[in-house]
Amino acid sequence: MKEALVFEEEAGRIIVPSQTLATIVSTSVERAGARVRRYPRRSISFDLSADGGRVLVGIVAPSGAVLPALTAQVQSSVHETLALMCELDRLSVDVTVEEIA
Repeated sequence: MKEALVFEEEAGRIIVPSQTLATIVSTSVERAGARVRRYPRRSISFDLSADGGRVLVGIVAPSGAVLPALTAQVQSSVHETLALMCELDRLSVDVTVEEIA
């Protein structure tokens, strides 16, 4: 996860570092009722441009959760948040349930 989001504007360049994007995604996942897997490494990766891109998120689902519904909520939450905060409307969000806790 070393990719930053860069917007080239008439007045200059805007850079959103990858760590900031990861924090945005983590917060969105938590709002949806799951959490991002952190060990052995954080399970978030990006393939982004100012026109859109792809986010891959590995989550830890709570025990007893309905996984298809939970992953749909995570996808929706991450997509809406990145569209609102970073103007990434054409974005694919891939969610993998890596653990159940």
